Amino acid sequence: MSQAVKCLILLAVIALLFVTELIPLAVTATAGAIACGLLGFIPAKTVFSGLSNSTVVLFAGMFIVGAAMFYTGLAQKIGNTVVHFCGSGENSLM
Repeated sequence: MSQAVKCLILLAVIALLFVTELIPLAVTATAGAIACGLLGFIPAKTVFSGLSNSTVVLFAGMFIVGAAMFYTGLAQKIGNTVVHFCGSGENSLM
C-alpha cells in the first residue's frame, strides 16, 4: 500500500473522529498530527513546528489571560465600568 493511500485512510479516520466526537477534539487533532509523524507522512521535526511561532504563543497567552478575567469576574467589572462612563446606547459605546 502506498504512502498516499495510507495518508488518505488516516485522514478519513481523523475526519470521522472529528464528526462523531468520540474522543475530545483536541485529542483527535493532536493524535492526528502525531500519527502523521510516526507513519512518516511528514518529518518528525515539523509535526509541531507551527506551534513554535511567536504569534501562536501570544494567542495562547491571551486565551489564558482572558479565561482568568472571566473566571475572576474582572471582565464583567470592566464591562460595567465602560458602560457606566460611555452610556448604555449603541452610538455612545461606539
